[in-house]
Amino acid sequence: MQFSDIYGLEDVKSRLTEAVRKDHVAHAQLFLGPEGSANLAMAIAFASYLNCLEPEDHDSCGKCASCLKNGKYIHPDVHYVFPVSSTDKIKGKDVVSHSFLTEWRQFLEEDLFGDVSDWSLIFGGENKNLNISKEESRGIIQKLSLKAFEGRYKVIIVWMPEYMHPAAANGLLKVLEEPSDNTIFIMVANDAEKLLGTILSRLQMVFIRGFDYREIEAQLLSSG
Repeated sequence: MQFSDIYGLEDVKSRLTEAVRKDHVAHAQLFLGPEGSANLAMAIAFASYLNCLEPEDHDSCGKCASCLKNGKYIHPDVHYVFPVSSTDKIKGKDVVSHSFLTEWRQFLEEDLFGDVSDWSLIFGGENKNLNISKEESRGIIQKLSLKAFEGRYKVIIVWMPEYMHPAAANGLLKVLEEPSDNTIFIMVANDAEKLLGTILSRLQMVFIRGFDYREIEAQLLSSG
């Protein structure tokens, strides 16, 4: 995923790439956009740019080893956190994002603009309450204790933090305020009002507007 794969939103792309070039990247950011927007796609493209080995002024190269791994959602320094629930096969303390990575990659491959309902259908969590648990926050802190394997940055992308259990949110307050070196948190949300104020106050806002009609038409023509 590169910025060039996302139609429009040139002002947002320019803001993000300029921050990297000037080495002024905020360590904790909120990519806020309405349902169906490119906030998740933008977060993944930004992660690619952050760790690209041969970045251009306005985009990642799309060809280096880092970009190729990001394109397959398998970069060892890019970690995904997302709401899950128990299934017939996965229960208890195993109900964390890491247990659903295969399904998550399928979701990203099929529809980067999907919502929680689409995600539930893929991993088998229909009719259950999804959340990001306290156990998940412990896993994040453990990942942050490790040095980056390959990239310049460790990137944590938290999709739909609105589903974060209060205990999980409180468990992340310290690392959001004082993260380890070269760690970037990107929370990808639709509704900022559903986030704890203590979390929200630690995040730099990046608003991702919805696509306009011309951008939607261009995407449809491209995919068709």
